[in-house]
Amino acid sequence: MKRLNLFKTLFVLILMLFWAALSESPVWAHSGHDHAVKPTIALPEVLAKVNGANIKKSSIWAALTRTVKRYQKRGIPLTQDQEKVAAKKYLQDQINRNLLLEQANQMGIQVSDSLVQAELESVKKKFSSEKEFQAELKKRELTLDPYRQELKDDLLIDAVLRRELAEGINVTDDQVETYFKKNSNRFSSTEQRRASVILIKAGAKGDREARQTLRKILGRLKKGGDFAELAQLHSQDSLAKRGGDLGFFTKDRMFGPFAKLAFQLKVGEVSAIFRTQHGLQILKVTDKKAAVNGSLVTEKENIRKLLLNREIDRKKKPYLETLRKKAKIKIYF
Repeated sequence: MKRLNLFKTLFVLILMLFWAALSESPVWAHSGHDHAVKPTIALPEVLAKVNGANIKKSSIWAALTRTVKRYQKRGIPLTQDQEKVAAKKYLQDQINRNLLLEQANQMGIQVSDSLVQAELESVKKKFSSEKEFQAELKKRELTLDPYRQELKDDLLIDAVLRRELAEGINVTDDQVETYFKKNSNRFSSTEQRRASVILIKAGAKGDREARQTLRKILGRLKKGGDFAELAQLHSQDSLAKRGGDLGFFTKDRMFGPFAKLAFQLKVGEVSAIFRTQHGLQILKVTDKKAAVNGSLVTEKENIRKLLLNREIDRKKKPYLETLRKKAKIKIYF
């Protein structure tokens, strides 16, 4: 019975980790950060050896810590057995990365600094400001140089998989057209804005104090103050820790007064004080995306790449199994 219960526990955790991975953004998740919560399991400094190269505890510890914090925040803290399952999962991922990077080296694949920089700029565009990007690096206990190395490794791995697995995959025009017809809504979108907000709630005496606070904030903004920093200091809603950032949204996804202002202002402009059901607010438009009306002609090559990547992903597991069979792998926990 104990073995059955343990199996159920591990199975549930694996499902939880799977759905958690799907719920995060392609780059990073923007969630709260509790420095006090850490994994409780003890791991050796060297977790495994792959073809003579050490895989250290530090290579998975940050990811394991984020997982522990995420479930703690949801009110379902992981047991030590569950932490160990998660650690083993991250270790297996790291072993696969090591094998693919070793393969890149053997194949003589190189990635230019300019390509790494282009990838870095693409990542930065997903953040409302350089400050927010740097804050995310800090949360992940990274500095810019190690993160550049992560991106470079990702590009090397992608190059290996494409060179090894793309051969023989032929995505036809008929396949592309069929995909477009079934998913045409994915290639069109209405105009979008990205905005950040500062909310001050009305007090027992009404709006006077809230309005005065926002006027002072507007004064600081006119003198060059940083909106995200002021939101973190003063805003009274859950977005404060993210500098007030709402991300991208369409006009129909926001309530009237907010949407009207967000779509009237230019990028970089700050609104006057306005009232919502939550209190008094100001907003800053930080980015915009024009409406897109995708067609088969404009999306043909993007769809072809997408379908090619799907086929590569399908072939990746047996390819990794082949590499692992040839490798000398020793795990120490």
